[in-house]
Amino acid sequence: MSEHVAAVERSERYVDVVELATLMGVSVSTIKRMQREGMPSETWGMSRTRRYLPSLCMSWARSRVRPSSGERNPPEQPQSKE
Repeated sequence: MSEHVAAVERSERYVDVVELATLMGVSVSTIKRMQREGMPSETWGMSRTRRYLPSLCMSWARSRVRPSSGERNPPEQPQSKE
């Protein structure tokens, strides 16, 4: 079991992209973009259906918004070795 899933309440269920978009009040394309940017998700079965734990996704999304301005935090840049 992944460390992220272990921290989630056991009664929470996985949802698909449409249900997550509805819960978060955004479009399906926004969910897909956030997933490409690193939002936690899992793929299931032979068809590789993607599923999401809403609490993890919402926490991830909140961590990417600057509290004072509402702007997204820039992606982390790798540190150069000097």
